[in-house]
Amino acid sequence: MRKHIAILLIGVLFSVGVVGCASKDVATTNTNQSTTNSGKTAEELLVEKYEEPVKVKVVLGYRDPENPDTPDSVTPETQTAVKLLKEELNIELEYSWIVNSDQYSQKFGAELAAGNLPDIMMLSMEQFEDLQSQGGLGDLTEAYEQYRTDDIDAIINYDGQVLDTCRKDGKLYGLYNGTYQGQVTSQIYYDMNKLKELGIEEVSDLPTTIAEFEALCDKLMALDLDGNGKVGDPVLPAAKGMNSGLADFGAFFQAYETALGGWYDDGNGNLISSHTQENMKKALTKLNEWYDKGYFAKDFAAQDVYAANAPIVSDIVAGKYAIIPGSWWIPNWPLNDNKKNDPDADWVVGPTLTVDGAAPTILVPRISSGTIVAVSKDFKNPEALFKMMNWSLNYEAKIANPEYKENMTPEQKLEADSYVYTWLPYRVYAPMSLIDNYNFISEADKVGKTEITAEEAPANSEFWGAWNAYLQMKNGSTDPVVWGLYTSRVSPNGGVAQMYELYSKSEKWINEVYVTTPTMIKKQGELDKYETTTFLSMVMGETPISDFDKFVAQWKQLGGSEIQAEVNEWYKNK
Repeated sequence: MRKHIAILLIGVLFSVGVVGCASKDVATTNTNQSTTNSGKTAEELLVEKYEEPVKVKVVLGYRDPENPDTPDSVTPETQTAVKLLKEELNIELEYSWIVNSDQYSQKFGAELAAGNLPDIMMLSMEQFEDLQSQGGLGDLTEAYEQYRTDDIDAIINYDGQVLDTCRKDGKLYGLYNGTYQGQVTSQIYYDMNKLKELGIEEVSDLPTTIAEFEALCDKLMALDLDGNGKVGDPVLPAAKGMNSGLADFGAFFQAYETALGGWYDDGNGNLISSHTQENMKKALTKLNEWYDKGYFAKDFAAQDVYAANAPIVSDIVAGKYAIIPGSWWIPNWPLNDNKKNDPDADWVVGPTLTVDGAAPTILVPRISSGTIVAVSKDFKNPEALFKMMNWSLNYEAKIANPEYKENMTPEQKLEADSYVYTWLPYRVYAPMSLIDNYNFISEADKVGKTEITAEEAPANSEFWGAWNAYLQMKNGSTDPVVWGLYTSRVSPNGGVAQMYELYSKSEKWINEVYVTTPTMIKKQGELDKYETTTFLSMVMGETPISDFDKFVAQWKQLGGSEIQAEVNEWYKNK
């Protein structure tokens, strides 16, 4: 449902869903014991060390670790994964280039155009389709059959069908990394400490409708929130991403029952695009009114929350805002950094906004958005991808064990808690881990349970971090890092809790399209750019909202009509 360029960046930087810091599945039991021609099981092959070094060229869109205390000595090239992959498997990771995340898309595109493919890479669906059709990707079919385990399938084929999106003519050319479908939902966080001046004392006092939210923003405009001696400063952080997971418009689009880039059934068996409907026009109209009121910075369309030293993130950390729109994970970054600067900050997730008080129908994907891990056709060891993934599963399981962690050095502990796994060219993400952990800890909390065995715990590596945060918060911890982990994942009033409740209880439109059509390959990039530019221009008043119908007509002319015909043909014949 997210724009395709955002999908690529989320794959490189986070995980949904994305981004953020998603949970990972753990290799606990492997029931696939099939043997190969060598007589060895997949489990044996996965841990077998190469006799000769296997060099793996990778590239990286760099993002700093989420834990601000991570030592500068921990870098992509020096991280534990690089060292241990060499020691244990004789796999040598070589970073061909590393750029800041906001430069990654341009750099990667330029390298692809020049024919410089890394050995293992994460791709958007468009890039996957394009490279596969040009013969640039390696066939993973044989390696998958020999090296697959149930634990690996739980990541790349969790529903038994998602891997089919990566098959062409019966051959497997990629491994799908998806997310829990509910992670596309959006939320709004409020600093209750800043709202006390307005008489807001409880979460129940927070706005539930767009009108109530607007009234609150009007009152905030009259306050000097950051103590700079001025009133009338912007009260809502916003950035050019519009749906980037932080300081975006997702919660407001959601209230108006619309979203960017989705295709849902109109009730008559026909797929229509969400962003060309009347509800999107209504949402843009309201956002334009708020821009004119000064809620957003005048130059917000030039802001990128994921750029190096992004001013908008610095403002959030410095306490400039009492309201932050974003996804379930933002307490873990950057709200934790704000609490580090201001221990009195009291961030809570507010009610889902509606237009008229009736819960909105939300647009969610049939198959969650994600990235595809693939190998170059010239890579001689495609099985190395599976060995690396299995290594990550086992390593993350090991370092998640509290007993093992007790013997780690302080630097190792910081690295383990800093989500530097985003520096690898693949993910080991099980979509249901966040929900499994939340439900388990919620049940434990109901009965006052504070001790469990490893056998009782959910089998994912993030669980012990979440459990430890739960125990520390029960014991009165004020550590902002602990708070961020707890509030994003564990708190009954936190990010995952509200995301899960919203997804579980809402009426839904289903974004049915998870394939890439021929016209998408050729024209989706141009369409996305046109849509983003036009919508931002409408919010800023440079393009009148009355031109929305002209936008739809031009969007169709640029390729939207062809794509609609193609996705409907696919939908009717799938």
